[in-house]
Amino acid sequence: MKVVAKYPDIYKAHIVQGLLENEGIECEIINENLPFLGMGVAGFDVRIVVREEDYDRAKEILAANDDLN
Repeated sequence: MKVVAKYPDIYKAHIVQGLLENEGIECEIINENLPFLGMGVAGFDVRIVVREEDYDRAKEILAANDDLN
């Protein structure tokens, strides 16, 4: 698994997860609960990971939806 995006809050991460899954890319949200525990602390970003083989396509999808970056 490879990190394709990082967000400071879980809400945007869930939107991106739905976008990627609608495009047929399986992904996971990592550190889902940490922003609530360490709000405002550097290093507590929510991460979205995808399989290595889906990484480039996922980046293209996110680039095409640049309001989510």
